[in-house]
Amino acid sequence: MGRRRRAPEGAYTFDLVPDDGAEAAGSPAAGPAAPAPSDPPAAVGAGPAVPSSPGPGALSRAGRRWRGLSRGVRLGAVVVAATLVATAVVVDGVLDRGRSAELRAAAGGVVDLSVPPTEAWRLDDAEAGVQMPGGLVAVAGGVAAVHRSDELLGIDMLTGQRRWTVDLVDRAAACGPGLAFWAETVELTPTAQVVCVGEAVSGEVMVTTVDPDGTVLGRRAVAEDHDVVVPGPQGTVLTATWVGEARAVDVQLRGNPMTDLTVVGTIDDGYDLEVRATDAVTGAERWSEVVPFGEVIDSTQCVRWNTGGRTVELDRRGDVDHMVSGRLVGFSGCGVLAYFTPDGQRLDLTGLEDAEGEVVRRVRPLADGGYAVSAGPWGQASWEFQVLGADGRHRFDLEGRLLDPLATDGRPDGQRLVTGRGETRAVGPEGATTWSVRLAATRYLARAGGTAVVLDERDRVVGLDLATGEVLWVREDLFEAYAALSDGPDGQVQSVFTDGRVVALVVPTYTDTGVVSRWRAIDAITGEDLWSTDLPEDGWGVDVAVDGHLLRWWPLGLAGFTTS
Repeated sequence: MGRRRRAPEGAYTFDLVPDDGAEAAGSPAAGPAAPAPSDPPAAVGAGPAVPSSPGPGALSRAGRRWRGLSRGVRLGAVVVAATLVATAVVVDGVLDRGRSAELRAAAGGVVDLSVPPTEAWRLDDAEAGVQMPGGLVAVAGGVAAVHRSDELLGIDMLTGQRRWTVDLVDRAAACGPGLAFWAETVELTPTAQVVCVGEAVSGEVMVTTVDPDGTVLGRRAVAEDHDVVVPGPQGTVLTATWVGEARAVDVQLRGNPMTDLTVVGTIDDGYDLEVRATDAVTGAERWSEVVPFGEVIDSTQCVRWNTGGRTVELDRRGDVDHMVSGRLVGFSGCGVLAYFTPDGQRLDLTGLEDAEGEVVRRVRPLADGGYAVSAGPWGQASWEFQVLGADGRHRFDLEGRLLDPLATDGRPDGQRLVTGRGETRAVGPEGATTWSVRLAATRYLARAGGTAVVLDERDRVVGLDLATGEVLWVREDLFEAYAALSDGPDGQVQSVFTDGRVVALVVPTYTDTGVVSRWRAIDAITGEDLWSTDLPEDGWGVDVAVDGHLLRWWPLGLAGFTTS
């Protein structure tokens, strides 16, 4: 059972021992008795009166009344009391399980952060028989699936013990869906199956599917030739294939292919791209769509480099870039850009049609569901966003910088935060502003306990009341010690986690012996310090919350943390 919370204001309580007035009344219908003349009057306007201590003999009178009751009445009272206690325990357990489920599914959600995390287990080169490096490719059923060269390992996330090993007989196997790296976060969505795609000795593309207990559900060949074959979300294989015909275009390739290649002319025709998702085990089609040729945003996607990049040629059926996560898949090529939900709903990108001259198109899933779409130049933040629903349909437009929480308590409040022109505002489900505050927020660190915890341009951590926008607290001291180590404003916070009340901020810093992750925990509602700890780092890596657990992945290993 999780930690008990205080009862909310207005919660009903039960007094199992009736007071003198109630007993004197004889029945519930009689109502409460008037106070005895000797009782002191309650102070008017002074708030709830503090109950006085019972007078001499009060406890003995209660004992005599209890002994005076019949055995049946006393037994009934005991049964009622026990039932009420048992009911309270059951309800509390149900609520705790519900909160646990919400946190396990939430971005940055950890079941319990009441105490500092400690390293519970580690897998790296020093572990006999593990032979890292490997890749953290999936989490399913309490198991972290780690891919290393020709094996897939199932690692218990609580103990670090190896539950199972699957030999991957195919060459150059890639397993997934894998880690997804967004602008500020790393995501690993739990899945029901791990899918690996590789090449058999015969040259066939093979698909191997493994369930959480290490059982190989199937190994099959992909029937047709495709330009892309990759593991997809929800136990699928994704393929992308150039289709159709294209007429000739009048373009020239000028300049040095290795330094200043320029495409002169307009590529106004090209090929379509067929995207298909099939069941990894059976090969049955889940969904498919043909993406028609459209605007060429980046003409270099229509060029093929040969002989080590020294020569080039026009190729409108060239490489297809792709990204896959548990909540979003995308494909990009010459004249083609399309994003899909895992069940095949294509995202509405029509809001980008007027973004002429903007090279970068950005699409990312949002912590509370739905997607954010924007366009802009390389290396610069976008200031106009289209917000899409979970079905990929356009909901509303926003002007300003959309801030998405790095960690949440799993309880969406229907609001999103937007910053710009020195203020931060909240917008509702239809995009209308619900409140605003004069605060230049730069990052939305966490949403927990009805509080938005943000970082502002002065590196202050601020707690805002999500209902009104009122500033609840301000912390100016959390990052002072790390300012010299950061690469600019808001560059210190690496990760954020929450259990619904505690917000843990992870900041990399240097010591005499190397780099450590400094964890600082604060109360989301009051901003008070709760605990701090230093955890070792092994070079570049990421901390990630998956299914309520804390993991740290780096290219040469994997570690699990406990907070109990």
